[in-house]
Amino acid sequence: MAREVPMPRLSDTMEEGKVLQWYKQVGDSVAKGELLAEIETDKAVMDLESVEEGTLLQLLVAEGSSAALGAPIALVGEESELGQEVSVAVPSAIESGARETDDDKTDGSTPEAPAVSQSATAAVTQGASGRIKASPLARRMAAEQGLDLAMIKGTGPGGRTVKDDVENAARTVAAADDPAALPSETDVASPSRMQATIIRRMLESKTTVPHFYLTLEVDMSAAKAMRAEVNAAWSEEERISFNDIVIRATAQSLMRHPDANGYYRDGGFVYHQEANIGIAVAVPNGLLVPVLKNCDTKPLRQLAVEAKVLVERTREGKNRPGDLEGGTFTVSNLGMFGVRDFYAIVNPPQSAIIAVGGIEPRPVVRDGEIVARDIMYLSISADHRILYGAPAAEFLRDLKELLENPYNLLV
Repeated sequence: MAREVPMPRLSDTMEEGKVLQWYKQVGDSVAKGELLAEIETDKAVMDLESVEEGTLLQLLVAEGSSAALGAPIALVGEESELGQEVSVAVPSAIESGARETDDDKTDGSTPEAPAVSQSATAAVTQGASGRIKASPLARRMAAEQGLDLAMIKGTGPGGRTVKDDVENAARTVAAADDPAALPSETDVASPSRMQATIIRRMLESKTTVPHFYLTLEVDMSAAKAMRAEVNAAWSEEERISFNDIVIRATAQSLMRHPDANGYYRDGGFVYHQEANIGIAVAVPNGLLVPVLKNCDTKPLRQLAVEAKVLVERTREGKNRPGDLEGGTFTVSNLGMFGVRDFYAIVNPPQSAIIAVGGIEPRPVVRDGEIVARDIMYLSISADHRILYGAPAAEFLRDLKELLENPYNLLV
C-alpha cells in the first residue's frame, strides 16, 4: 500500500521546505536511511533520509518547488503499484496552513481589507472563486498592508498563498504607486530564506523580549596555560579551543541556575534538564546556530571533537536533521575578530545568550602589585521575564569562577 513521505521538520523555525534535488526517481528502490532528496529550509540545505522502504511510486513536489511542513512530497509503496493511480488525501490543516476558523466557514471570504490599487493589478492574479487558501501569516500580512488576497496568486502547495507571495505583491504595489520610493533595480535584492528568517526572529526577539545586559571580566591566564598543556598531550582532533572551554563552563553553570536554562512561554516557565548549547556560526550571507547536545554530561575532550565536526558541517552547508534543533542556551564568540566586548540578541525561546570577546593581556592589580593577566570580557543578554538581575549576575559569577579554575572542567 502506498505510503506518504511528508515534508519533515528540519529546524525549529521551519514552516515549509523547498525540494532542490531528488536523489531518487520514480521506479527506484528506496531503503530506510537512504538519501531521498535535498531540502532547503529557512536556515540551511539538508539531505532528507527516507524513513520508508519500498519503491518510489510518485514525486508529488517537483524540484525547485516548495511544500508546507507535513505536506506529502512523495509516495513509496510496492513495485506492483507502479503506474497505478493513487489518491492522496491532504488534511485541511496542511492544505490551508491552519485549522479553519468560524469566519472561514461562513462564506469563504478572507478578513476584510482595503483593495489593492489599480496600478498594481497587472502584477497579481485574480484568485479562484470560493475559499481562498492562504497561510495564517499571509492572511495577517495582507490585512496589515491593505492587500486583497483574492488578487494575489499563490505559489504554495495547492496554490496556497504564502508569506513570500504577500511580500512580492507589496513590493509590486509600492513600485507601481510610487516608483521614486524604491532605488533603481540594480540596488534591490531580496533576502534569502535564511536572511528572511534572521530578520523575522531578531525583530521578534528585540520587540517582544525585555532584554537586559551584564558584563564582567574573566582572568583567562589559567585557562590559557591549561589549554596549552592539554593540547600538547592530546591528539589534533581532540585539541580544545577557548570556545570549547567556555561551552563546558557554561553548561556546568547552567545546571546550577535553572532560570538561565529555561524560558518563558504563555504565562508560565519551562525548564530544561540538560544543557544543549547553540554555537553561533557565521556562514555566507547569514548566521546559523548548530546545537551541541548534552554539554553538561560530556567531558571537555569529547565536546571539542563534536564541536569541530558540527561547526565544519555547518560552514560547509551539510547540516543533518537535528543539528539546528533543541538548543537551551547560546554562546556567541567574536573574540577571534579582535572584538573586545559586545551584546548579543537573545535567541527565542531561550532565556539568555552569552557574548564572548577576545582575550588580551592587560595590567591588573594583584596583591597590591600591577601584573599582566590575560583578560576576557563576558556579557550576558537575558530575558527579564524569567531571568532577573541578581540571578543572572550569580550565573555569570559562577561561570567566571569555573573559567578561572579551568582544571575542574577536565573532570
